[in-house]
Formats: sequence, C-alpha cells, structure tokens
Amino acid sequence: MKIITNDAVYVQYCDIFNLVDIVTLMGVNCPSSVSTRCFRNDIVVDGDNRYAFMEFKEKDAITFFKKIDCIVDYAFLVSKKDEELLEIIRLLFEEGKAIIDKYEKMDRNHQNKNYHKMYAEYRLKSYKVHSIKDYMLYKKGEIVFDIPNNLKIDVPQQEKEKPKNLIKTIVDIF
Repeated sequence: MKIITNDAVYVQYCDIFNLVDIVTLMGVNCPSSVSTRCFRNDIVVDGDNRYAFMEFKEKDAITFFKKIDCIVDYAFLVSKKDEELLEIIRLLFEEGKAIIDKYEKMDRNHQNKNYHKMYAEYRLKSYKVHSIKDYMLYKKGEIVFDIPNNLKIDVPQQEKEKPKNLIKTIVDIF
C-alpha cells in the first residue's frame, strides 16, 4: 500500500520487499533514488514492520510509485465501501481467470511465447487482490498499519455491527 502526499510517497515495507518482483513483472525501470534504498541486504521485513511505511521525498520516486498501480493507493481504498472493494476483488479474479483460460486455449508454441507476459499480468492482479484484502482486514481491526503520525490520516473505524467473515466473503466470490 502507498500513501501519496504533495511532497512525498510512503510505501509499506511488505511492498518494498516485493518491489524487485513488481518491477520485473511490470518491465519498468526503478529510479536510483528507490533502488539504492530498497534493494539492500540489510532491509529485513518481518511481522513487526511489514505494515510500516518507508518515506520517499525524491520527485522521481514519487512519480515512480504513482505509476505502480498494483501497489494500491490508500486514498483510493478509503474512498470505497466494502461492497465496492469486494466487487474490485471479484473483477480482478475474473480478469485473472480470463488470462488463465486464454493461455490454456493456446497451442504449445503460443504458450511458450506468451508465458512470461501472461504470468506477469496474473501475478500483478493477484498482488493487488492481496493488498485490498489487507486493507479490509485493517479496516476491521484485524491487522494494524503503522501509518506515520505526521500524515494526519483518518484511521477507519471498526464497524459497529458484527462484520461478515472476510475470508468467507472472498471465498464465496471465487
């Protein structure tokens, strides 16, 4: 997940951990302001910091992360109701299934030529689904995001009525 402000972008460590894969799958170049901070051996992502955010103030880093749409923008998620988020998940699932169906209908030669591209498309959709799922768990109070204090973001409140089981809802969609 990312939080974009006028002068910075904040990216969760779990997304930083997956950034090499994301960049490879998307086929984009990562600016040095991002790669020098993210692709180091001394960054450890674990249960304590996976939902914490790393700040980037460089203009090229902000531009870069704005383009990485599989890292979901917090402002986008906050603007959606649960039903809308579940519909987005359902649509992403359908798009992923369509990629698999298209691949399976190809002859072996076309499968070999298109495997990496189609696999990348599928993985990026799947990655986005997981990010939305994490946000929904955060919203329900089941996980905690370590949002920097200086951002003054309204933290979603837990629903007053007993929420539906998120996993059951997602499984029902699939």
